[in-house]
Amino acid sequence: MINRHRDGRPLSSGRLFFALLLCLCTGLAFAHGGDEDKATVEAKLDPLPAELDGLQIQLRRTLAPQLLVANPTDRELTVLDENGRAFLRIGPGEVEADLGAAAFHRTNTLMAPGAIAADASHAPRWQTVEPAPNWGWFDLRLRTDAVEVAHAVVDRGKRAEVGEWSIPVRFGDQQSAITGRFEFVPKPGGIPEARIADTGALGQVALVRAMNGSARTGLFLSYRGDQPLVVHGAADEPMLRFDSDGVAVNRHSPTWKEIAPAGAPRYQAGDGTDWARVSSQRSYGWIDPRAGFTGTVESADEASVLKRWTIPVTLGERASAIEGVTEWKPVEPLASAH
Repeated sequence: MINRHRDGRPLSSGRLFFALLLCLCTGLAFAHGGDEDKATVEAKLDPLPAELDGLQIQLRRTLAPQLLVANPTDRELTVLDENGRAFLRIGPGEVEADLGAAAFHRTNTLMAPGAIAADASHAPRWQTVEPAPNWGWFDLRLRTDAVEVAHAVVDRGKRAEVGEWSIPVRFGDQQSAITGRFEFVPKPGGIPEARIADTGALGQVALVRAMNGSARTGLFLSYRGDQPLVVHGAADEPMLRFDSDGVAVNRHSPTWKEIAPAGAPRYQAGDGTDWARVSSQRSYGWIDPRAGFTGTVESADEASVLKRWTIPVTLGERASAIEGVTEWKPVEPLASAH
C-alpha cells in the first residue's frame, strides 16, 4: 500500500515527513493501558554505533514514532524486519523497497498494523520508491502501546527507562542495529510555551510564529519583502537566507549542524557561507534551541517566565532581531465526572 501522487508515482515518505516536520505536527506520546492520566511512554534513540558513521538518523514523534534516515554515503543501508528479511535499501542515490514484504506496507502507513498481517509477505519484489537516499517510516518496533509500566514506576512520578528496542540493519557488509529505549515520562504539571514578543524590522514584511506542541520548539517565518533577509544562528553566523528564489541554508553554520533534519543539506566545516537551497518558497520552519526549554521547573503549578531570547536578523543592510519569551504554562486538571 504505497501512497501515490495523482500521476501514479510513489509518494516519497522522506519528502512527506520532512513537510510534516516543518509544520511541526504535535508530538504525540502514547499512554499505556488505562493509565492515560498518569503514564506516558516515549521511544528514544541511542547514539549511533561507530559502524553506522556517515548516516543521518533521527527519531521523530509526529502521528506515531517515526525514523528518518539520510544516507549520503556510497554504501547501501539495508533495514531488516523482525524475521531478518530485508524490506528497505537506502542508498546509494535512491531508496528501494521490497513490495512483497509485509513489513514495508505495515511501516508505510499508520493504519496498516491493523489491516495487514505480519505474515502476509510474498516473494521479494524490489522497486525504487524514492530517487534520493532519504526515507522515513513508522517502524512498529518503536510503538509504545504494549510497553509495560510497573505501578511502582508510575507512582514514583519520575522519568525512568522501561524497555528497549532494536532494528537490525546492514551497512555495506557490516551487520549492526539502530537501537533505543522506551522511557516513562510522568504527566507534566505544565508545558513550556514560546511566543514572539517583537519582530523588529520584519513587522511589515514577514509573518513570524513560534511553533509549540512538539518535543522541540521551533519558528516559522514567511517572508514577503524585496530585500534579502538573513536569519543568524546562535554564534551570530548567517544561518538562513530568504530571497526571491526561496530559502537557503548556510552549510557552515554551527547552529545548522545541531538542528538540520535528516535529508537536508549537511553541515560542512568551514568559515564564511556556503548556501544550499532548502525551499523554493519564501516560507520555512526550523527547530531553534534558543526558543526551547529543556530544564526543570521548581513550581510547576505556577506560571512563570523561563527565558527571554533574541534571534538576530539582517534585512538588506539593516541589523534587527526577533525577540521572544518562553513561559511555563501550568496544566489545569480536568474536572472529574461524578
